[in-house]
Formats: sequence, C-alpha cells, structure tokens
Amino acid sequence: MFKKTLSALAVACVMLVSAAAAGTIFPAEYTDIDGVTRAGYLDEDGMTVLPFAYAQAGDFADCGLAAVENEQWQTAVIDRTGKLVIAYTDSPVSVDFSDTIVAYRYTDHSVYYATDGKRIGSYPGAVGFFEDGLLLCRNADTGLYSYVKQDGSTAFSGSYRKAGAFSNGRTLVQTQDGDYQAIDTEGTVLYTLPNDVTPSYMAIYGESTVVVTNGTNQALYSLSEGKLLTEFLYNTISEFHDGEAMVRQINRWGIMDTTGKLLTAPTYYYLSYMGEGLYAARSEDGSVSAVDAGGSLSYRTLSYISGFSELRYGLSWHNTADGTLIFFRKNGGFAASVKEAENPTILTENVVCVTQDDTRKYIDLRSGKTLFEQPKSFDLGGGITARTVHYEKFMGYQQDGTEHGWDVDFPEISGLSDKKVQSTINSEIRSFFLKGPSVTAEYDALEGSYGASVEGSVLVVWANCVSGKGAGSSVWNNCLAFDLHTGTQYTLNDLLIGDYIETVKQLLPDDHAIYLYSYPRVSTKGVTYFYNEYESASRRAYTEEYLLTFEQLSGVLNCNSACYKALMTSYSPEVSAAATGYSDVSSTCWALQYINTVTERKLMTGANGKFRPNDKITAAEVCTTIARQRGLSGSGTLPADVRAGEWYSEAVSAVYANGLLEGLNDFRPTAAMTREDAMQLFANLLQADGTAAMSDTETAQTLVSVKDAGSISADRRNAVALCMQKGLVQGFSDGTIKPQGTFTRAEFAKLLTTI
Repeated sequence: MFKKTLSALAVACVMLVSAAAAGTIFPAEYTDIDGVTRAGYLDEDGMTVLPFAYAQAGDFADCGLAAVENEQWQTAVIDRTGKLVIAYTDSPVSVDFSDTIVAYRYTDHSVYYATDGKRIGSYPGAVGFFEDGLLLCRNADTGLYSYVKQDGSTAFSGSYRKAGAFSNGRTLVQTQDGDYQAIDTEGTVLYTLPNDVTPSYMAIYGESTVVVTNGTNQALYSLSEGKLLTEFLYNTISEFHDGEAMVRQINRWGIMDTTGKLLTAPTYYYLSYMGEGLYAARSEDGSVSAVDAGGSLSYRTLSYISGFSELRYGLSWHNTADGTLIFFRKNGGFAASVKEAENPTILTENVVCVTQDDTRKYIDLRSGKTLFEQPKSFDLGGGITARTVHYEKFMGYQQDGTEHGWDVDFPEISGLSDKKVQSTINSEIRSFFLKGPSVTAEYDALEGSYGASVEGSVLVVWANCVSGKGAGSSVWNNCLAFDLHTGTQYTLNDLLIGDYIETVKQLLPDDHAIYLYSYPRVSTKGVTYFYNEYESASRRAYTEEYLLTFEQLSGVLNCNSACYKALMTSYSPEVSAAATGYSDVSSTCWALQYINTVTERKLMTGANGKFRPNDKITAAEVCTTIARQRGLSGSGTLPADVRAGEWYSEAVSAVYANGLLEGLNDFRPTAAMTREDAMQLFANLLQADGTAAMSDTETAQTLVSVKDAGSISADRRNAVALCMQKGLVQGFSDGTIKPQGTFTRAEFAKLLTTI
C-alpha cells in the first residue's frame, strides 16, 4: 500500500486553479488521527457535499469544475457532484481553467481538455490558452516561439524571440532580427515599431495601444497612428486590466486608460490591483482604501497592518494591530470582523477559512458561526485522549517573502490511570517533536502534524511532517512506542531477535537499498517500514509503506518479549488483559485478540474451560467453524468414510452440500488438516463468493518466490496461489509455505478472522 504524506504548506507541485467565483461549494481540509490531511467540499451551511476523500482539492472555477488529487499523486477534474470529468492521471505542475478549456501544465508540455472531459491535444512548450484559435508555444531546443492550431499543426511559418497571446486577432512579436511587429492570425505584419522604443509587455491593449520603454521611463504608443500617445513621463506603467493601468511618477501613483488619459492623477503613495476593477491605495494621511479607477471610495481604514492584496468573490480583508481580521466587500463596505485570527482565505462570498486558537476554522461571515473546524483532540479508545498541541518557531523570511520556520502539531496524552507514566510519555513526545528530524534539520522549515494509535497496550505516536522547502525537502515520519502500563519505550530490538535485518531485507521489495527503508512502526499486525523520497523539481516528497506481518517475521519474532506481549494485550486502566475465559490462554498470548474474536462470534469454542490454542486443528473442526461462520445447512449427505451421528456430521454435511469440500477427496474428519488442504477449502470459499480461479500461468507467477513450491501437491497449487494472492496466507520468513504442515487452533483463529 502506498500512502502519500502531504503538508498543505510545503509542496513542490502546487495545484493552481482560478480564483473565480464558484457558487456555494468550497474545499475544506481535515487532519485525522492518522496524521494525514484529506480534503473534501462543504456548502455554506457547513454540510459535507463531497467527502474528505482527496489528498488535495482546489476551488471550483467559473466553468463549474475543480482539480483534485489522490494519494497516488494523480490529478483529476470533477464537477460539483463529484463526478470525474477528467480521469485521474499523472499529476501536472498545475491545472488551469478557462471558460471552455482545462489545461494540465507539465514541465515541458501542456495537455488540453474541453470542459466535457474530451481530450483536445498535447502541446510542447504551450503558454496560456487558445486565443483566436491559436496557441503560443515555445520550442525547448531553440527558445523560439510559434503558434499552433488545435490539431497541432503550425498556424504559419514565423518563429520569434518573443511573442504574446492573440487578442482581437492581433498580437505583438519580436522577430529573429530583433524587430518588434504586430501581426494577425495569418502571420501578416500589420505594424512595425520604431527602433527607438521597446515594448514593456508583449501585448496590445484596446484598439492598438502598446506600453513601451526608452530604457528609463515608459509611455503609451499607438500602433494604428504610429506615434506616442504620451511622453516618457512615467517611471512605471503596469499591464492593463479591463482597459486600465496603474502609472507611477516619481513616488506617486495614479490610473490611466489605453488612450493615455489619466483617470486618477498620480496622488497615491502606493497602488496595487486587487481584481474586479478595484485598487488598494495608500494615501498621504496613512489611510488605506479600496478605490475604483476613477478614485471613488469603496472602503477606507486608518487601522491597517496587512491585507488589501486580493479581491475574491467580491470580498477582501485587512488586519489590525489587535489581531482582528476585517472583511469588506467591493460594493457595500464593511462585511464582518473575526478577532484574534490570522491566515485568512476567502472561500465564497460568505465563508472564510482562518487560523484561530491555533486551529483551522471555516467561518460564516454573516452569522459569525464556525461551520467546521479541525478537532483539537482525538479519542484513542480505552479512555485515552490525544489533545493537539501547536508549536511554531519563526526563523525569518524567505526570498519570496513567506515566513520560514516550524509549524508543527503534536499530541498530549490524557486518561492514563498512572499519572506518572502519563507525564513521562508526554515529556518524551514533546521532546521528540521539538527536537525534530535531526540536528541539521533543526535549521530547516518543518511543517505538519502527527498520528497516534493504541496497539494492544502500546501507544504508537509518529510524525507526519515535511522537513525543508522545495527541492530536497523530505518526509519526516519517525515514531515512538510506549508501554501504556509502564511508560517503557520500545524499539524494534525489543521485538525482533537475531539477524532480523536479513529477514527484513528478503521481505521488502528490492527496488531500494535496505538502508533506505527507515522508521519501522509496530502495530498489532506487524512492523511497517517506510521508504521516503525527497522532493524534486517535478515531484513532491512522498512515502511508500510496506507492512511485514508477524507471520512473515515469525522466524525472528520474540514472542516472549515484553514488547510483543504488550502489543497482544488489550489496554485496560486496571492493567488486566481482556479475559477469554480459557485457562490455557494467558493475557500475553500472541493470539489473544483472535481467540477473543472467534469466541465472541461463536465460531470456535473450547471444552472444559480450555481452548487448546497449540493443538493442531482437525478437518472436522475446520468444517464446523466454516459452517457457523457462513450459516450453512446440509441435506444429510456426507462424504465417503464420514459416519453419521458424530458431533461434526451436520457441519461436514453442510460444508459438503455447498461444494466447499471440492477437491478434498481423501477427507478424514478427525485427522489434523494439512495447510494445503485448508487452503483448498478457503479457495473454494473465495470462488463461491465470486473470486475467479487462477490460471496456471498466474499460479506459476505467484509461487515463483516460494522456496518449497515443489512440495505443494499438483492439485493444490492453484488453491495455495489464490490464498496467497488474496493475503490469507503469506508464508514464513524463510520463504516457505510449508504445505504439508498444519495449522494450530490459534493460527486458524487468526486465519478465520481474515475471510
């Protein structure tokens, strides 16, 4: 099984979607007790519309679609019902949406789809979307730009040093000779710019306006008139949005249209475009305002710390010195305030996500009600609770202006009857998380959460974090294991004996060197090893995990160790294991939970207060358990050599009548059933449930790694292979399956709970 470990704040390949208005469905995140953050979609009442089943989920774009990612690092596009419009495929660097097209951006090409999911094509070096039916592409070998049609054919012969997207049938290009020209969709030259001006942007605004520079200042130039629309009076002219651009003269900002007319004279100390025709403006008196191109005021405040950066869904924000977030609307001024909050994300016109009390919360601005929030504690069972503690360590700022440091959650345990043990465990957990992955990693960014589980009487706690940022960052998922009764900290050496590394090496895939499999984590099932891959330019840091069961590790497993006994003993505040009622099954028996399970389900019973866990199980006992489990009844017909009137006759008749003894010609009810005969019966069960029989080729492939495959009876090979393929039997640590051996009653109890 593969499980990707994600940090929403530390990924290399960020899923990018447009921030356009998208109705009332918005993405939300939830981190479960396993430490994995999953995403789903809520509505404005806080109801779950699409389940928390995605590794990542993006906003719904104007076209009604959103990009989601699964735990296999694949990306899909869904509609608002969760239906797959574009099936999961290799994750791109980003997913972009237009009104009619979805673009999967990879490092060297883009794949385009229509919004109905139909694949349009793949285009090397693609930039943007199709405009006027043409797509701008850059040749990776020459660095030159050209234009292609949807069928991938070249639109016309020209190749250019620089080029822009078409708009109104025209665009701006720079020829290989260095000339700047305006061309149409046939490649015909419409205008050539003078040699003494250089376009600041490869774009034509309005009818024929281009922003040009003389190397020091900027001006507007008219292609159609062949002259400057303004003098080189401006230190800066921004790109145009809806026919308007910001201009700067010395240290004052204003707004201009495409004719060169000043809509707002340069009077502001600062100006930035927020979207939807609104600008953030700082005035001489220190106030900050949201204004339109004509200077009309939408919102103004004297109390400003940060914000005014973007308008989403007609809403923006700023914060104040006392830690209050103020939200305001494009049309209507003040909308709401949220005290002692930070890191706001606007999700709809009424819902925002903020961090408050170190907790991610989704808040309805109309009512102030918290619609959904990350829980602060988890019930681990047995009266034990894990409360989330948040830890931050600021280390400075990165080049992009984002904060650099630690942002980590870890658990604090409560509910143990022995408070001294509880205190010891919590102290060790805190030290573990605050120390981090290593001495050198203490100076890297660290972001993420934790996982925790109670395994028998053992508390297992692990990190689920990413250490570092960008290429070279890695997953940190090391773990701790504590005896809940004594506080003793267990390691793998407390569970396995001898040269167990060689056994582990044989069981793990040989795709990676053994030393790259790290951070072994114990559970009641076995030991899980992890292979952690570093982040690269095209792939985020991820984890592959491999469970080695106790059956596989039986050759090096110390069943008498305190660690193993604790794993196999259910935790109780009274320090007593779950009672079986059998005098020959101790509270430290490795099969305690399986014997409890089959006893509670009335599948297996003992006699005279004993279960006989180490006795070999007979064919009659096997048939009896199967008949009980499946609720089978028979016709009274029995296999040859099976006498009527015996205690097991009715059960054997039921199993026989339902075809489950097919292939078991030498059936002796009172004899110990061989492992291969038991696997034949279980294979019959699987096929009765609809599982297809394996072909001889599939059987050979499955058994190729079984060292004693040659000792499997010819008529049992398919059954043994099927049981192995379905995980019912996994073999021994030495690579054998021991087909002529037998199952003990304890071993069969475990097997019975898996089918």
